[in-house]
Amino acid sequence: MRIFLLAFLVLTMYDLLHKPIYADEIVTPISAVSGHNSDSFSSLLKESGLSFTLLPGFHEVKVEPEYVLPYEKRVRNKDDTLEIRYAIRPLDRIEIAYDDPHNSAPHPNDLFEMLFRTLTETLAGNTYVRSRAYTAEQAKEKFNAGWASLGVFDVSSDVSPDYKQGMLLAIHHNDKADAYLLFLTNDLQKQKEAIKQAKDSLKFTVFEKGINQPEL
Repeated sequence: MRIFLLAFLVLTMYDLLHKPIYADEIVTPISAVSGHNSDSFSSLLKESGLSFTLLPGFHEVKVEPEYVLPYEKRVRNKDDTLEIRYAIRPLDRIEIAYDDPHNSAPHPNDLFEMLFRTLTETLAGNTYVRSRAYTAEQAKEKFNAGWASLGVFDVSSDVSPDYKQGMLLAIHHNDKADAYLLFLTNDLQKQKEAIKQAKDSLKFTVFEKGINQPEL
């Protein structure tokens, strides 16, 4: 478990410095992460092979420091009853400090499921999370991804003082990136249609291979 939690810290803090960050070197809290401008979000999209669409009726909101899931873009609908936070984690920026001499370090391609579980449980303040994974065919069709999963939970007050319910959508493509869409609201049922339309506002531009397909 330790290695996955350390890897999560690397994922959330990779862009604090313009050099690789090792998990064992991280001594400052994640609150050190500051808001990112649109240029950095655009560069992350390009680097990760992702495309983003700002939905009609949504407006951008200032990015604030976030302990659990630092993010690069934040939008809300007209009446602020639904917020979406976007976080992008290019896999080639991950460096894992692994201290087990008997086993090789896990590859960044293999961390996505454990990271998703850790994230949803933390966002929920370790309360109950309902989750389901898309089939490989659905992940490819909807997001050009090799894997995708959804988690629904009551949001920890540490994550948002304004919203009580959350949904995390995670998408992964081998050798590209992990990306997250965090939906925040006070009534997921009422926002069901809006969330459905927003799910593919962030997706990979091209599908190249599934999660279990070796590179040729």
